Amino acid sequence: MVGALCVTYGLFYLGRVNVSVVLPIIAVELNVGRAEIGILGTVFFWVYGLGNFIFGEVGSHVSPFRIIGLGLLVSAIVNLAFGFQSSLILMLALWGINGLAQSGGWSPMVRILAERLDPARAKRVSTVMPFSYVFGTAITWSVIGAVATGANWRVAFWLPGLVLLLATAFWWRAGIDAPKTMSTGVRASTIIAESRGVAFALLAAAMAGFVRNGSLIWLPSFILDTDLLADNLVGLVAALTQVVAIAGIFLARQGVLRSNKVFVTAVLMYSAAALAFLLLTVTTGSLSIMAIAFALMMLNGGFGLTTGSIALLLAPPGRASSIAGSLNMMATFAGGLAGFSIGGLVELSGWESVFGLWGLMLLLASLLIWRHRHEEDKWADAAAA
Repeated sequence: MVGALCVTYGLFYLGRVNVSVVLPIIAVELNVGRAEIGILGTVFFWVYGLGNFIFGEVGSHVSPFRIIGLGLLVSAIVNLAFGFQSSLILMLALWGINGLAQSGGWSPMVRILAERLDPARAKRVSTVMPFSYVFGTAITWSVIGAVATGANWRVAFWLPGLVLLLATAFWWRAGIDAPKTMSTGVRASTIIAESRGVAFALLAAAMAGFVRNGSLIWLPSFILDTDLLADNLVGLVAALTQVVAIAGIFLARQGVLRSNKVFVTAVLMYSAAALAFLLLTVTTGSLSIMAIAFALMMLNGGFGLTTGSIALLLAPPGRASSIAGSLNMMATFAGGLAGFSIGGLVELSGWESVFGLWGLMLLLASLLIWRHRHEEDKWADAAAA
């Protein structure tokens, strides 16, 4: 079950981060600036964020299996259609629809884990799930970077569209779902009360999401700007930084298994990533590639714990999908700001300003989680009882 969930969510990323590799190429073809083309990322993440809140709540009341299957199918169709477009307005509309479709993946999967596994096992397994999207990003960037250069940029959407159609068939055949329960209906009072209780995690997720999703949108462009590599190698090198980031997921998992402390492990990961980003403000060339690889390694480890493990720890019984959806909503809304703001900041004052901003935001996220680290002890006492 866990393997099927990881593979499925990794395949979701084929139809999500594929746009990052070809953003500069599309900008040239449409004769627009980076801030303008970056709006694609903004539209995607804002709609994706809203969709996470919606499907997070809906996923607590209806079959997660159906939500995930529908998301895969719609994302496949949108990607196929996107490859035929030559208008930025139509691209924005389609990529917004794709954001809504993609939001039907993570939160319902968290509910499946929470309700089909005992609490201790769910906590351990939640540290495995982040491997799925890191592998998905690495595979997407390496493949798309190799085949979708120059005039062939449309392949970056046609190929993922076809693969997602196959993934839809795989998912419907797998038939993985949460146990059937009687829904009490959507209650605004419940949502508001839960949001107040996890406000610190929502803020931390927003700051980490701004950095992580901003790097997903603009990292290939940063590597392209270094002029150290041929254009057709940019996707491969960007993918290699994601492969390195897998080590961060592994370190986060090992940290949790050894210490049984999710919050403290997340603080350590974010702090290390922040220092690496701050180092990038004074480094150039090959050293900067190494520094950003380390930063992404640690960032992915902390982010996976925030949106997966911390969501499980903070969620009341039967509300894992809703809490995960709310955390993802904040991360992706903030990430949407990175679509145009990072592009504009690069043009205004260079990449050094971007890396400095990312470092400071991760330090603030670390502080928030550290101040609430005892929330995990309360969860452990409740689980034991």
